[in-house]
Amino acid sequence: MKIKLKSIFGIKSTSTDKSSVDKEEIEYDKHADFYYTNLINSIILFSLSLKELEKLAGPDFNPITELESEIDYAFTPVCFDTIFRNGLVANSIKSELLEFKEWTDDISSEIWDWEFIDNHAIWIKTRLEANSLLDKLGVTSRTYNDDYTTIYDNLGNIKKGKNSP
Repeated sequence: MKIKLKSIFGIKSTSTDKSSVDKEEIEYDKHADFYYTNLINSIILFSLSLKELEKLAGPDFNPITELESEIDYAFTPVCFDTIFRNGLVANSIKSELLEFKEWTDDISSEIWDWEFIDNHAIWIKTRLEANSLLDKLGVTSRTYNDDYTTIYDNLGNIKKGKNSP
């Protein structure tokens, strides 16, 4: 059992500084819109058909790679929790989102390929679930939002990224 000596002797903390946890949360809160956009984008990618994903493909954007990496980033605990702490997503849907993440994590590496997106039962079910989640989140558009996308050229110069944190 941990004894708080200050409380035993009636000494109260007079510091008005926020704890380091609070300061860290404040820093993350500054980027809550970015984390929210990342979450929505990750689900949107899973909601798209092969033809729709192919339209996104370009020299700087590989949708198959983004399917994996974007969802992993969106569900990084501190980013994911920031979205809920800031009220951008209702807590009532949190468990469904986590279940979706688990589902996508369990997709076999053998079917992470263009040829399976439109015709494999797991991808079809994933697309249906992604669309259902987007509907529950009140997201009507299935357009990938690239406002926060930052692309660097070979020299490290920013080519795109108007809102990147």
